[in-house]
Amino acid sequence: MVKTLAKIIIGLLSLWAIAFIIAEIIGVTIYFPFTIVEKQEIPYHRITSVRLAVFLTFAYFGFRYLFFQSDKLYPIQFLEIYIKSLTVCCLFVFYTSQVEFREYYFVLFLFIISLILHFASRNRIRSYFN
Repeated sequence: MVKTLAKIIIGLLSLWAIAFIIAEIIGVTIYFPFTIVEKQEIPYHRITSVRLAVFLTFAYFGFRYLFFQSDKLYPIQFLEIYIKSLTVCCLFVFYTSQVEFREYYFVLFLFIISLILHFASRNRIRSYFN
């Protein structure tokens, strides 16, 4: 059930991302959830959150490579780690930037998605001797 929900969410987010790319190509900027702006910049706190999340994810995988070279990850685990990083970075950047309280719905959305991906991507340990 959780894996099916995760697949649906990932599919919707993938379509959402493709729509954003196409919109940017035709000159329309969209940021979460579907705020359409023309000739206007994306809010600084959102750009900063994404930038820091990319750096945090890079640092995580860098240290993971240095200490656990042989561990393999599935694509859903990469998405889970990036969305967790984005959730944490958004929380801190939004708090330090003192954004409006309604902006925190984005953090709540990311937190819910990261929980679903966490449960969908964890390894199932089989007990063969029970």
